[in-house]
Amino acid sequence: MSEQDPSTQITESVEELWGIPLQPAGCRKCGQAHLVDASRLGQVCPNCASGKLEAQPARLRAEPPELLVPYRKTQAEFRLVLENFTRPVWLAVDDFTIEKLLQRAMPVYWPMWLMDSNVFGAWQAEVGFDYRVKSSQESYIGNGWQTREVIETRQRWEPRAGQIARHYDNIHVPALTDHARLVGLVGEYQLNQAVPYDTAKLGKSILRIPDLLPESAWPQAQANLDRAAAAECQKAAAVKYIRNFSVKADYQKQHWTQLLLPMLVSYYTDDDGKAHPILINGQSGVVGGARLASQRKGWKWAGITAGIAALVLMISLLLLVAGAFIPPLLAVGGVGAFIAIVLVFAAIVPAVWPWWWNRKTEK
Repeated sequence: MSEQDPSTQITESVEELWGIPLQPAGCRKCGQAHLVDASRLGQVCPNCASGKLEAQPARLRAEPPELLVPYRKTQAEFRLVLENFTRPVWLAVDDFTIEKLLQRAMPVYWPMWLMDSNVFGAWQAEVGFDYRVKSSQESYIGNGWQTREVIETRQRWEPRAGQIARHYDNIHVPALTDHARLVGLVGEYQLNQAVPYDTAKLGKSILRIPDLLPESAWPQAQANLDRAAAAECQKAAAVKYIRNFSVKADYQKQHWTQLLLPMLVSYYTDDDGKAHPILINGQSGVVGGARLASQRKGWKWAGITAGIAALVLMISLLLLVAGAFIPPLLAVGGVGAFIAIVLVFAAIVPAVWPWWWNRKTEK
């Protein structure tokens, strides 16, 4: 890594750097840092939903973000995706409702690095070409052998080498250690829809601070630069395939900025009071997070069903006894006993279902 600019510095307000009144704040529970409006201090941490945001100094780079992907979903659309997300959960915990999730929703922008760099060096690879091979295949059909022509497409590989001297703009690199987890929850973003950074678009959004500084993100940046160089060398060689690409290069005049990605963050609490974040992609509307059923509610409905079964069984037994004197009551008592047995088995369902659902959801 030849260069990087500019260096990080400790600051207590982004107004000192970016000209907007945002306060660095951290969470003691998860250790993540954010930039927030001062009014959000003391509120729930958008990362873990367990701790509170407290003012603290933070390591920041002086340059403001370069691009951001704007929110594309309306409030009505967010409600609709949450309806689809919550609907499959039978016996959901009481706190897992659309209204509470929307009420607690926090707009959050999370970062990726954008890295510009010159690449000067030598490369080598194997390049592949398609070619067609004609052969014949014989098969016995009816009363004799028949021959048919077969044409196969194969690849021919040849070594290539050359020099590269290129400049690459906006190579995307993760800026968070949990980047892969977030993408796994809310899906990918269409980064070609990014627009120039504008403080007016932020509103009251929370900005998550990168926890992967350029020094730590450089190996991934270098790998992405090499992939971009491989694609360009493949295009320059006018070949369909390339493999075993390697480059020995100097990476010069690097410049790092941020790209901000939109997300809505909400949360709910389970039977034990533990908070569970729910994340919504602000561009596509994809929702991610654990959808837990209430084991407590399951036991409650199992108990009610079992109680009804016991009552029906007791009445049925009384009718069976009375049937010794009034024969028509024997049939009624028998039907009642059957219903009681069905209810006993039905009581097992709400008792077991939350455990099965939660086990499946948390895998």
